[in-house]
Amino acid sequence: MDVFLSDFDSYSESSSSDDQEDDEFMYGGQASCILSNLQETIGKIDEFLLFERRYVHGDVVYMSKDPSSQMGRVTNVEMVVGLENLNEKKLKDVDSKQLQRIRSISVGDYVAAGPWVGKADHVTDSVTVLFDDGARCEFTITGMEKLVPISLDMVDDHPYYPGQRVKVANSTISKSTQWFCGSREVNHNEGTVCAIDAGLVHVTWLGCALFGSESQPVPPSLQSAKDLTPISCFTHSHWQIGDWCTLPKIQDPGVGSRSRKSPEFQEIFVIAKIRSRVDVLWQDGSESHGLDSSCLGPINTIDAHDFWPYQLVLEKGSCDDENNRKWGVVKGVDAKEKTVKVKWESATDVVEETVSAYELIEHPDYTYSQGDLVFRLHKGRDFEDTQGFCSNFHLARIGTVIGFKNGIVEVKWAAGFTSKVAPHEIFRVEKSEGISATPLLNNDSIEPKLEKSEHDNHTPDSSEKDLSDSEDDEKDCLKTLYNSTTFNVSRAAIGFLSNVATHLFGSPLYTSLPVATDRVPENGSLSGFDSEEDVQMFVETSEEAKSKETEESKDVSVLSASKNLKEIQQFDMVNDCSNHHFFDSPGKGSISSQVRKGWLKKVQQEWNILGNDLPETIYVRVFEERMDLIQAAVVGAPGTPYHDAIFFFDIFLPPEYPQEPPMVHYNSGGLRVNPNLYESGRVCLSLLNTWTGTGSETWNPNGSTILQVLLSLQALVLNNKPYFNEAGYDQQVGSVEGEKNSCSYNENAFLMSCKSMLYVLRKPPKHFEALVEEHFSKRCVYILTACKAYLEGVPIGCAFHVEPEVPKGNSTGFKIMLTKLVPKLVEAFTAKGFDCGEYSKMAW
Repeated sequence: MDVFLSDFDSYSESSSSDDQEDDEFMYGGQASCILSNLQETIGKIDEFLLFERRYVHGDVVYMSKDPSSQMGRVTNVEMVVGLENLNEKKLKDVDSKQLQRIRSISVGDYVAAGPWVGKADHVTDSVTVLFDDGARCEFTITGMEKLVPISLDMVDDHPYYPGQRVKVANSTISKSTQWFCGSREVNHNEGTVCAIDAGLVHVTWLGCALFGSESQPVPPSLQSAKDLTPISCFTHSHWQIGDWCTLPKIQDPGVGSRSRKSPEFQEIFVIAKIRSRVDVLWQDGSESHGLDSSCLGPINTIDAHDFWPYQLVLEKGSCDDENNRKWGVVKGVDAKEKTVKVKWESATDVVEETVSAYELIEHPDYTYSQGDLVFRLHKGRDFEDTQGFCSNFHLARIGTVIGFKNGIVEVKWAAGFTSKVAPHEIFRVEKSEGISATPLLNNDSIEPKLEKSEHDNHTPDSSEKDLSDSEDDEKDCLKTLYNSTTFNVSRAAIGFLSNVATHLFGSPLYTSLPVATDRVPENGSLSGFDSEEDVQMFVETSEEAKSKETEESKDVSVLSASKNLKEIQQFDMVNDCSNHHFFDSPGKGSISSQVRKGWLKKVQQEWNILGNDLPETIYVRVFEERMDLIQAAVVGAPGTPYHDAIFFFDIFLPPEYPQEPPMVHYNSGGLRVNPNLYESGRVCLSLLNTWTGTGSETWNPNGSTILQVLLSLQALVLNNKPYFNEAGYDQQVGSVEGEKNSCSYNENAFLMSCKSMLYVLRKPPKHFEALVEEHFSKRCVYILTACKAYLEGVPIGCAFHVEPEVPKGNSTGFKIMLTKLVPKLVEAFTAKGFDCGEYSKMAW
């Protein structure tokens, strides 16, 4: 204790300077030594971590020294590993191509049986044991293991391995055990595992390489590994630290000295280190070979408008015949400027052109990546050549994509040969679980025509077929709402609602609500209410709430029935809801009278709130004949890529409202403007319980309102950086990768907003025609001014409050697309009679 006190005292303020110098000499040197050792240790750790960095074919990477530069795809991997066995024997710099797996088939491998392809989801071991008396037999381990390891079990994912000492747990060996030599009757106690392989394999079948009349029945799920052909490619680059492996047998001078209890077998090793060098194909078409993996960084998120050399793309557009759309092969990409050099393919000519990345999409039918499983449609000469020597000619129809070149796909077939095929000669097999008689294709929807209304002869596209279960449940769980008991209210209640409507809108509601006189029971009580007293109490309560409105709110609530361009009502009651998305949606059957009363009261409260508190940029329409339906128009806020565009939503109040949230449909016109708003109309928002959320983010029956939903759509969904709305992308905020993708998303979001303006101008939604005309007549010059500013480089959303020092930042690809859209906007505005000022004569 005294020692510690003296040390402390030596650093007190009363210590002499000489003592301090002595102490600094003593301890400072030690500290320097410790720091030096620490830095050395950290360096070794960094070196070790860099040594472990691993990439596989198809990974997207960037150069670590320049994270904001173009991206590249890994096209080849050369790997060397450091090995160590159970006896601490170490091997350095072993080529990973020499490594062998302990079992020929492992969980997750793709396998073929005849023309069928599947995925192994469970594998049992087949273990060959050499007993000490010279007998040799093979055990199939099915869960009731009869072999007990004597050696320490150090291989977690492989309970048995070559060289392991085992003993028979039961003296009575199963007759299913296969004996190669020796007698079954002799008592065999201990032996050595000399070989191990896959035994029985449970397979989930994915698809058949034969079609139509040639197709064959689905094989049994349980298969012997001997009847399966592994379909593997690039396995040498898939090794990871901690994996167990073996090496080919090499004659060892010491083998002859081993005893009979230690027979010759393949040694098992664990991978202790990995070093890899990769080849990378960059977006601009250049290639790098033999790059050390430590100089690269992984890209986790790829922007929708990033393309790659040799990728097959399709031109966006609104052609009536999709077959007339141009398709081509990407030759090179300017990642920063968002431009793509494309070689267009056609029946008559081949043309190379530099276009905007925003006017291209991946070809929906010809999208392949390295490692994809494919089936062959066209047999070809090489297929015919294999039938003479291939025992299973079906394997010539099943392959793995290994490369691309100028629109041609290189495939390694399960039969053992490699060939080049045209993209239309193969089908891609989806690697998802589930039996499929034919391979599945990537049928992502192509952008629908702007001129076509979503309600006019609408046929669901493939994107709508892929909606989540909640979309399907929406139609399955409801009944016709117009005939729902929610609206079979008594005459007294209808009279009250008529008075409310007269107060709010200046017109009665009585004649438009359905009356169900047959709902009056024999005891005389009114349907929806237990007694006349309940009706009177309901009316009095509502009238009391109504009387609390101020004169100012009355001025806002009392709306004129006349419509004109100078005064567009923000909240109004209209007739004819036939164009509403939920017009013919089925309801959920009868509900209790208590819930019915609560529903009516809640709707009246919602109408009051909307009539009094709507902000200037949100407009709402309710319907006389359908109180459960609402339509809303939301104007995009300044400072966002959605400014001055109008977005329309159809809202449905279910019978259980407000215990259940409203259902909301976005009238998209087929355009995806935001991660939360789908082309199909689906709206993902935690407040609607269509997305995950906690606390105040989710619907609260006691506090949440329709106004809150509309404000959330305007402020939280249509915000200034919508890219980060995507699930999990909020973790990228502030990162180089995230901000770069966000800028690109904003560019495309504004382009989609411009297209939505064209769609709305050509086909304004019913009941909002006057709003559309009034809004764009006032804002057309501002919209075109913003377009001009963005063409000059002002960041998206900053057109009217940009600082002088803001850098020019918009890509060339964005400017190319905007230059094509602006004349269409001018034409649409002019056709409506709007004054576009100087922009009407400007050459864009």
